[in-house]
Amino acid sequence: MANALTRTMEDAFFYANDQNLIEARRALEQLQETKENLAKVSGIRNEAVLEKLIALDIRPETLATLFAIPLVEVAWADGDMHEKERDELFKFAERAGVRNKNLSPEIMAVWLKQKPDPALMEAWEHYIQALSAQLSEAERQTLKQDVMADARAVAQAAGGFLGFGTLSEEERKVLRRLEAAFG
Repeated sequence: MANALTRTMEDAFFYANDQNLIEARRALEQLQETKENLAKVSGIRNEAVLEKLIALDIRPETLATLFAIPLVEVAWADGDMHEKERDELFKFAERAGVRNKNLSPEIMAVWLKQKPDPALMEAWEHYIQALSAQLSEAERQTLKQDVMADARAVAQAAGGFLGFGTLSEEERKVLRRLEAAFG
């Protein structure tokens, strides 16, 4: 009888241990999947930044929408959204995952037709300032570089006269405003 009891206790111990290992493996797989989705949406490849975003409970769909806001603001900077700027936004939306619902196609459709309310940009600035306070200097710089690279791509898409030249003064103002949000 004691032998059977010992065997049952061992089985229970190993079963519980196996369940803990299975759960830990699931959590690790979910973490990796979330990191991959965040990287895909944002273009961020820095593991430390991705892990920090996960620790702050920032989901890929939140990040995709947040990263779109400065791009839309740049595209509308001069009062019109040019076809090439729209194309750059579509590239971002495709990369961010419109198809798999990381970025709402309804929201993008509205932003492509009309300039968003200025309060949206203010909300983005406050969010980025709060997020930046949670990041190390290196993480903040990485995030800033990624956001600014996409914003510059949109700003440069329309170009100057006949697609050649420099950015408009309005686009430069928006880019300075975006950079300032990171501190």
